[in-house]
Amino acid sequence: MRKLLQKLAGKNFFFTSLLVAGYFCLLCLNTYVIKSDFILIEILQELLTLPLIVFQFVLLGLSISYCIKDKFRLRTYSFGGFLILFVSNLFVLISFI
Repeated sequence: MRKLLQKLAGKNFFFTSLLVAGYFCLLCLNTYVIKSDFILIEILQELLTLPLIVFQFVLLGLSISYCIKDKFRLRTYSFGGFLILFVSNLFVLISFI
């Protein structure tokens, strides 16, 4: 039972990290490619960006703890979530430079 709960938590964690990374990809697309001037989209971007940056760093810390529990096995959802969040965090940090 514990193994099943851990697998479900890893799967939910993976999909949450995909959603956060997908948000930042859409943000980048809107900034450089689409260049939308729709006011509702701009308001949502302003409201969601800072909380999701903080949430992304918290998720990265949690993903490291999940990976340590799973002994960094490559075929787990927690390791996939870790890779996605690591690349997304690098992307966000490089965009500030």
